[in-house]
Amino acid sequence: MTFDSNRGAPAASPSPVLSMTDSPARTVVLAIQEAFRKSDYGRMAALYDDDIDWLFHGPVSIFPEIGHRRGKAAVFRSFERLNTLYHFDRHVTDHLIAEGDWAAGIADVTMTQRATGRVIQCRVANVHRVRDGRLIHYRGFCDTFDAVEQTLGRELPV
Repeated sequence: MTFDSNRGAPAASPSPVLSMTDSPARTVVLAIQEAFRKSDYGRMAALYDDDIDWLFHGPVSIFPEIGHRRGKAAVFRSFERLNTLYHFDRHVTDHLIAEGDWAAGIADVTMTQRATGRVIQCRVANVHRVRDGRLIHYRGFCDTFDAVEQTLGRELPV
């Protein structure tokens, strides 16, 4: 297993140096994250399988750009929509554990809602699976209740 701790790194910092013992999943995930930080969606697309099974869990009534997507084209339409609604200010992976084709990580994400200027901060947990150098499976999780409150700009009564 490979463990990475990259706390406190600036958003634009390069990914941790890869060693010869890195798993295929770690290599692909770090390359995707670096491309995302640089808004290099062409590089990201080259690392996604055409038939990727992608799911970011959350309330689609509030975040219609998340949810289940099948195929690279559908995933990148969601990314395009996300980028029209939010500006991603920071995406820093604190932990990445990888073995073989699987990787799991935790990241700090900060984004600004373009319509309101609200800053939304959350921790995102994710699970990835790769095959032949491409991402074939993604699952993302965050505290969506907190994200909804930040997006709406108010606390929800419970």
